Amino acid sequence: MSIPAPNSVTIAHLSDVHLPPPAAIPLRELRNKRLLSLMSWKKHRQHRHLGRLSDAVIADIAAHGPDMIANSGDLTNFGLPEEFVAGAAWLSSLPAPTCIVPGNHDCMVAQPWAEGLAHWSPWMTDREKDFPYCRQIGDVVLIGVNSGIPSPPFMAYGRVGRAQTRRLRDLLHRTRGLCRVVMIHHPPRPGLVVRRKSLLDQRYVAAALREAGAEIVLHGHSHDSTITTIPQSDIPLLGVASASLRSLKPWRQAAWNELTIHREENAWRIALAQHRILDEGGSEVAQRRVWQRPCEQAA
Repeated sequence: MSIPAPNSVTIAHLSDVHLPPPAAIPLRELRNKRLLSLMSWKKHRQHRHLGRLSDAVIADIAAHGPDMIANSGDLTNFGLPEEFVAGAAWLSSLPAPTCIVPGNHDCMVAQPWAEGLAHWSPWMTDREKDFPYCRQIGDVVLIGVNSGIPSPPFMAYGRVGRAQTRRLRDLLHRTRGLCRVVMIHHPPRPGLVVRRKSLLDQRYVAAALREAGAEIVLHGHSHDSTITTIPQSDIPLLGVASASLRSLKPWRQAAWNELTIHREENAWRIALAQHRILDEGGSEVAQRRVWQRPCEQAA
C-alpha cells in the first residue's frame, strides 16, 4: 500500500489495549492457559485495565490527526475467537489507517489462523508466513514483525524465529533510502522485561537490525513508556505504556506516542511527543525527544 508523499508523516503508536473480554466464556475455551489468565483478570487486571482510558487514548489520537496508527499488540486478553472478532470491529473504528502485530495475549494458545489472527488481516497480513509485512506512506515504511507465540503457564515470552529474522533483514535492505520504522511486541533488548516475558531470540533480531539498519523500533509488552536503544547501536528503541492501564507510576499510566517524521537533506528528523492520559480527564505531553537519523543509501 503506497500513499502519495506528504511533507511529513505522523504515526500514533499505542499498545496493550487489552479490550474487555466477553462476559461469558465457554468452558471448552478454558481447558488451557486461558484459565489462569482469566483468574488473573478477575482478581487484578480488570480493575487496572480500564476501557475509559483506552477510549481516552483513541479520542486524543483522533484530535491530533495522525497519518497512521501503529498498534504493537495485545489487543485481546485471552486470544479467544470472539475477542478477535471484537478486535476487528475496534480496529475498523479507528480514526486513521492502522497496522497491528500480534502480542503474547493474542497468541496465548495455539489455534488455527482462520479462527484468530485472520480476522485482523486487513490491518497486517493475510498469512502467518508473510511476516514481516510493510506499509508505506510517502518516504516512511512501517515494518511489522510477529513475536507472538504460545507459551507455557506463567510464561509470556516471544520468538521471531530464524526464517522471519532473515526476511526482516532482507526487507530492511530492500527499503534502504526510506525511513524504516520497525514494530514488534516484545522488546529486542534485555532488561526491559523479566526473563520469562522476554524475546527469546532477541540477540539475533538485534543483530539483524544492526546489520541492515533501521531508523527507529517500536515495541509494547512492558507496559512502560521507555526510550532506549537496540543493543550495540544507536537505533532508538521506543516503548509505550499500556493504552488502558491505570497506574500511580507516571511511566506506566495509559499513554500513546506521537512520532512526526520528515526528511531534512541527508537526515531523518523524528520528533516524539509522549501523550499521557490523566486519570481525572484530559492528557499531557509527558516527554519530548528529537532524533536526527542519517538517510541510508537506497538499495
